[in-house]
Amino acid sequence: MTGATAAPEHARLAEFWFAKGWAEGDVSVAGEVFADDFVLNGRKVGPDGPRRSVRAVHSAFSDIGVTLDLVLTDGSHAVTHYTTTARHTGVYRGVPASGRWIKVSGIVIWEIRDGKVVRDWNVFDTGEVVAQITAPAADGK
Repeated sequence: MTGATAAPEHARLAEFWFAKGWAEGDVSVAGEVFADDFVLNGRKVGPDGPRRSVRAVHSAFSDIGVTLDLVLTDGSHAVTHYTTTARHTGVYRGVPASGRWIKVSGIVIWEIRDGKVVRDWNVFDTGEVVAQITAPAADGK
């Protein structure tokens, strides 16, 4: 698919993955979204790469919500700006559960071929996540 006919399909694919995969933690849908030769940030990982990422995030956070702030499509590409909210309930990057809520935005660019994502470039500020879960409490405790 390319051009205008691909745009709605690509946007729906992003909506599906962010809702089912990221927010709900349903890793069973990764094979429907990502190609067997899927490349993430220059590394071939297949659908198992996103599965591992989702599992890791869901082991450290609960009550995960994802809002798609913007989805743009052009030809074989989809660009999504999203905001994630979650409660820190497990170990994340060595930081024990704090119970704190986080809110962080990210951007992902997908190349899509034959209805599946073949390449992903993304920017997500993990440093901001750590800052939010380790910042001193407002009451100084």
